[in-house]
Amino acid sequence: MTLVGISPTGAESGAPRDSSGRRLAAGIFVGRERELQDLQLNMEEALAGRGRLVLVAGEPGIGKTSIAHELAAHARSRGLQVLWGRCDDSGGAPAYWPWVQIIRSFVSDAAPLDVTAAMGPGAAYIAEIVPDVRDWLLHLPPRPSLDLEQARFRLFDSVTTFFRNAAKEHGLVVMIDDLHEADKPSLLLLEFLTRQIAEAHLMVVCLYRDVEVGREHPLFPTLGELSREPVTSRLRLRGLGEREVGQYVELTTGREPPAGLVEAVYRRTDGNPFFVMEIVRLLHEERTLEHAERVRSWGTAIPEGVRAAIVRRLDLLSPECNRLLRVAAVIGREFGIDVLERVSEFSRERLLEVLDEAIGAGIITESQGWRYLFSHALVRDALYEDLTTTRRLRLHRQVGDVLEALHAARPEPYLAEFAHHFSAAAAQGGDVSKAIGYSVRAGERAAVLMAHEDAARHYELALRLLELSGASDSGRLLDLLLMLSDSLWRAGEIERAKAVSLHAVEMARNLNASEL
Repeated sequence: MTLVGISPTGAESGAPRDSSGRRLAAGIFVGRERELQDLQLNMEEALAGRGRLVLVAGEPGIGKTSIAHELAAHARSRGLQVLWGRCDDSGGAPAYWPWVQIIRSFVSDAAPLDVTAAMGPGAAYIAEIVPDVRDWLLHLPPRPSLDLEQARFRLFDSVTTFFRNAAKEHGLVVMIDDLHEADKPSLLLLEFLTRQIAEAHLMVVCLYRDVEVGREHPLFPTLGELSREPVTSRLRLRGLGEREVGQYVELTTGREPPAGLVEAVYRRTDGNPFFVMEIVRLLHEERTLEHAERVRSWGTAIPEGVRAAIVRRLDLLSPECNRLLRVAAVIGREFGIDVLERVSEFSRERLLEVLDEAIGAGIITESQGWRYLFSHALVRDALYEDLTTTRRLRLHRQVGDVLEALHAARPEPYLAEFAHHFSAAAAQGGDVSKAIGYSVRAGERAAVLMAHEDAARHYELALRLLELSGASDSGRLLDLLLMLSDSLWRAGEIERAKAVSLHAVEMARNLNASEL
């Protein structure tokens, strides 16, 4: 079975390219007939007004995103709208980030009247987490004043109502990638939504790495909650078989695989599609496949692991391209050209040329609005980990400085990103005070958005940074402990909140005693 792949932006990818260095294997999708049919049946259920949630699990590189793109292509052919959100693993994303992306995507493509109809009276609540909504819906009144718990319920209910309304006419498929990287408030919103979609024309597909979800992982309890809902089904992807690996090699290269190659690739990769793709691209770009008769053993020609394959492919790119990609890796899985240009100090013309080289090699893909995305998280990880600690932290400081300057007029949506980069830089002699300040402001911003779990995370980071600084600022420490305790309490972590409160009370007593 060979299907046309879909790029992250939703456009159809082209056919495999030749040895000129352009993308190889774009659009090749083999196997997965049963899994794809299962997803399509769930989609038909949703289209009939019986909402569905499908949890697609598997190891890194197993093809979760690829099969989701195949489903997206099928959904569009059936007239459904498809919206994507990706959870961010950099630590700098604001609360509810995947939902923010999904709602933005809908709003940016819809007429204001359609947005008003879908959001209804909940628009003011949604605008709290997606400020852009106020740019599209003029004269939107402020959110009613409620206590934080009521406000969070109203936010979740407003978002759920929005999705149900948006799906009414033509049906809607919502894709959430990298769910294992989701912030806790996003997971709680997913749980709330799932309980309300049984009679909606809505399908939600969540992709996650199950190998990373142990009992202590934030996603673990959410998976338990979701599994109890009748609308939920689970799909676990495994490696391709040897025959399918052979199919992939032949379709990708346009030639029959040399003797022994398929078996060697299959043994080395266990059929992991991303690893298979990286090996085939590497052998193609090194021109090994053109001179297969010279290869005595394919086992020695193939890299030991997926990271080694990625690094060998990166070595084939120009030094300028490698330098630029390492800067981009510090910015994040997705990055904008404005930040990259300022940090890299490339001219815009040269920057675009080097980015085109990376796109041609399949290392990055174009997103929307002069933004780019690493083709896979494993590629970004390999580049990031290849940086020395000193270089990495220096780049975090530079990225933080650029972001701070770019968003000086409206910093609130970017406070978590500021905190992430300046905190990383602080570990290597950066401005600890600035890192603490942005961590506190990011926590306060999260609290306003009713993302109490994120607020607690930011306050805990500020406390660690205060300890790192070695400053004996008891007043600031006490304030942070009280803010952390409040956020933990609101997040339902009562025992931890009590422990932090007791620590704060003891500290206050000691301060009073010393003053006496």
